[in-house]
Amino acid sequence: MQHDAFQLRGSYHYANTAALESALTAARRRIEDDELGELELDWKKTHVRRGTRLVVQAQLPAAADRFLAAAVLETLASTAVEGVVEISRAGRCGDCQHVGRKQGDT
Repeated sequence: MQHDAFQLRGSYHYANTAALESALTAARRRIEDDELGELELDWKKTHVRRGTRLVVQAQLPAAADRFLAAAVLETLASTAVEGVVEISRAGRCGDCQHVGRKQGDT
């Protein structure tokens, strides 16, 4: 059912295109290591590159391993300069990967 799906939405900004490529390669390796077929098959549908920004927008079935999805986001976030991607279900945030300054920080 659609309402049982998990949504991933947000973006990460990287210092340069090499850092972005490195993050994508590491994330692909993480998916392959954990052998999550569904996420791996839809990998290219989950993100759009815009210069040094990676926009993540995906919908995973409820049966997908959300812990692996969070681990992949953590991998992407580890070399990002700034950004946030949230994992939500039915409009409620279940996990967030923040990078850089958060709103309200001085």
